[in-house]
Amino acid sequence: MRPRRLLPTAGILAMAATLSGCVVAAIPVVAGGALLRTGTDGQNAKVRAENLFEDRPVRPTANGFAADGETMFAGPAPAPAAKPEFASRMLRADLENSAFGDFLAFAEKAAIAPADTPAPASALLADPTSLSAERKACPPGPPAILIDLDPAGRLLAAEPVLEADMALAERLEALRRSGVEIAWISGQSAAHAGALREALSSSALDPEGRDTLLLMRYPGDRKQTRREDFASTACLVAIAGDEREDFDELFDYLVNPEAALGLELLIGDGWFIVPPLSPSDQRPTP
Repeated sequence: MRPRRLLPTAGILAMAATLSGCVVAAIPVVAGGALLRTGTDGQNAKVRAENLFEDRPVRPTANGFAADGETMFAGPAPAPAAKPEFASRMLRADLENSAFGDFLAFAEKAAIAPADTPAPASALLADPTSLSAERKACPPGPPAILIDLDPAGRLLAAEPVLEADMALAERLEALRRSGVEIAWISGQSAAHAGALREALSSSALDPEGRDTLLLMRYPGDRKQTRREDFASTACLVAIAGDEREDFDELFDYLVNPEAALGLELLIGDGWFIVPPLSPSDQRPTP
């Protein structure tokens, strides 16, 4: 996790005015100093300046990967891995008893809800600075889920290796067939989208390259922005990650973690803590 920079409450608004005209993030302030924001993001500084793309998810095309119709990577998309035929009963049992099992069961419940069922709440907070567990309303459309691939405290490797069992791969495929959109997010640069596609394919997590990738498009781009962009057009019902920062960036800037205890109600109800899918010995890109 990045070091938290703490600022005194007095003078924050003056700093915001001083920084006008620069690329800065919003500066949320919570009464009592529970949450402060520096306006900069050390992790995002690792994104390379040349990666400037439109505000759209990276998707596969016949000639590579594109954003807003512009080819980003030459060459064909990686060949899909063979579809998993079946998972053993032991793998299924392990998955059912795991955090991934809870996450997938939650998504499956949303997928089979009758058409006249009221739209579920989004997995995104309505007002993060209030530290309230109230969530945004979902836009019309089919449900979607988001899986964060960054190991706790660091970025996914530029040439990642992902590990998953066949039970997880099969359940994700069943969700796709039921109409659930699946998205994968990382603070890694969009320049590495091809390598991530290959890793998802070879691990059978997305063998046909159909899922959405949410990667950083330019310096200062934030995972929070990418989550919000995705949730503006899809009913994001569940997010899976290995730390709470994967659900909302407010956890990066808490002065007093106890102030956010009310948000623990969302663990298991839209937010799911799961094991990382990348081995711990992989090194992030400098």
